[in-house]
Amino acid sequence: MSQTPENEKTGIYINGRQQVVDLLKHMEQGDKSRLLRNLKGRNPTLAKELSEQCFSYDNLWTLDDENLSKILASTKPVILGLALSLSSIKHQKRALGLIPRENALKAYEVMTKDLSDNRRECMRAQDKMMELAIDLSRRQIVRFY
Repeated sequence: MSQTPENEKTGIYINGRQQVVDLLKHMEQGDKSRLLRNLKGRNPTLAKELSEQCFSYDNLWTLDDENLSKILASTKPVILGLALSLSSIKHQKRALGLIPRENALKAYEVMTKDLSDNRRECMRAQDKMMELAIDLSRRQIVRFY
């Protein structure tokens, strides 16, 4: 009979990386950025992984205009409109102001439709934007921190 580790018997598992990600998600943006920059000097790979794992849709709006506009420009107007429909007016205005007028009009058209029955689709659009942002970060087109 093989021995099982104590944590398997109790059902308690410790995932230090996930705990750090959870902590980072709850930190103020300035503190999080500073911590990740310091970590980047010691372990760039870990810093990049942690920044990707703790990045959320709300974090998009903390990016500078240059990085945010790269993400928005890579997002299809329909996806952007769906995602923005759940966002604050402040974020909507900022996003639409950072993209070409033609795309902004298309996104606005989608955004202003009655999407109350499509909340799930709007959330999926936000997730799609997150995936795109992380992909652009991995390809070193945008920087999160």
